[in-house]
Amino acid sequence: MTGRKGSPLATPPDDKALHGSLTLTSITDLLQFLAASTRSGAIRIIRERENVEGMIYFDKGEVLSARAGEQTGMEGFATMLNWDRGTFFYLPGIAPLETTIGLPVQHAILEAIVLLDNRSKHEANDNEPVINEGSAYMEQVARESTDVMNDLLEISGIDAVVVVGRDGFVIESAGSSTRINIDELGASLAHAVNGIEEMGTELNINCFQDMFIEYGRAVIMCKPVGDAIAAIATPDASKLGIIRHKTKKLFQELALSF
Repeated sequence: MTGRKGSPLATPPDDKALHGSLTLTSITDLLQFLAASTRSGAIRIIRERENVEGMIYFDKGEVLSARAGEQTGMEGFATMLNWDRGTFFYLPGIAPLETTIGLPVQHAILEAIVLLDNRSKHEANDNEPVINEGSAYMEQVARESTDVMNDLLEISGIDAVVVVGRDGFVIESAGSSTRINIDELGASLAHAVNGIEEMGTELNINCFQDMFIEYGRAVIMCKPVGDAIAAIATPDASKLGIIRHKTKKLFQELALSF
């Protein structure tokens, strides 16, 4: 069995070593677990159907280097964050030939998220059809807000989703959270966002785009959607980077309904 350019692949570790499927755990969760346990080594990831191999090298909470197929450094690392199927193997004690990233795990994840966002923008600009408001295409792609909110709940780490009017009343909600009263969240969120938007106007720094609020028992992320405000609740900030990336297009779609 060989990898790219005919180089021999490392022998997978035995069954006692840490390995598994990306359908059961994400790369970000795996990296955060290894960082918390101050482990060093490499993660080898194989996408079986595409026959692509990736490697992420890390040392006690820091991502040192990465490669995904022909992509190296942050480009390769960001590509692997989008992989949601395949098999991973933890290889302890493996070091890279050179350091191409050199960032703490959480910092590296956030950098990769920004890179993925930029890629998405370029792809959207290249492939975006010309759409007139009210066109047949727009009617075809628009979905019910309930469907979009249910898709948001499918993202790992999100407990609840709520859409709030500017008057503080809850328009629609999905999921549940034992940490937050959804009705009280609606009133508090509208009051806070209205104040933040007023501050932005006074400072002449453009429109409010999003907000993250971290408490001891929960994290709230909110964004304007049309004439309303949408918010998600998650237990902690450990998955916030990947949640922000995965929710971006869904929030844009949700704005079509409000």
